[in-house]
Amino acid sequence: MADRFRFTDNRLTVRILETCKDHLQAFQLRHVIYCSSLAWVKGRPDGLECDAYEEGSTSIGVFTEDNTLVGVVRLIPSERPFMLEREFLTLVGPDHSIKKQADTVEVTRLATRRTPRSQGPSLPISCLLYKGIYHWSCGHSVRYLYLVVETAYLRTLRRWGFPCSALGPAQILDRGAPCVAALLDWEAFRAQALIRPSPFTSWLIDSRQTRRAPPPALSPEPDYAPSTCA
Repeated sequence: MADRFRFTDNRLTVRILETCKDHLQAFQLRHVIYCSSLAWVKGRPDGLECDAYEEGSTSIGVFTEDNTLVGVVRLIPSERPFMLEREFLTLVGPDHSIKKQADTVEVTRLATRRTPRSQGPSLPISCLLYKGIYHWSCGHSVRYLYLVVETAYLRTLRRWGFPCSALGPAQILDRGAPCVAALLDWEAFRAQALIRPSPFTSWLIDSRQTRRAPPPALSPEPDYAPSTCA
């Protein structure tokens, strides 16, 4: 199946990164967030943030009408090494065995920036990325997502309706804030959405390709707001 899905919501287009220009914008945005703003990764003279996990991975982006990238997230497939297996293994408790089946991916390098007011009503770009991840997952028979998140953002994800299970106790890494490894189960998400539907989960599951109205109002996010520490 070709990774060519896309949808437009609130005048923003969500699609797979395909061209060299797409990936260049992604590496530049990631450098701004992870190297310059957060200082979680050592900066590079070329202003690009990329690593050994790019090979075999899929990146989903959010683009404005002039094709400017304002949000990106990378998905690492199970046949490739996960960052969780190397950089963040200490966050995985002894009772959890990391899944390496075809229905599992790792969410990494999520980075966003706000769109200009001219692009339409404000909404968290990360929500559009998660909608993209959801529909990409449905198209690729992916059920489980691994994430490494700050504990404060884990509470936000749960408040939005994502059933994320912590895999071990939170630890303060070199990020300066408590972080936790978590697993998101899309089957549990769909079951929960059926039992306790909300405007947000209904919007996220909606498979229509174009919508004029923005999703339900959510708490605002800062200019970068990465939902993952990885």
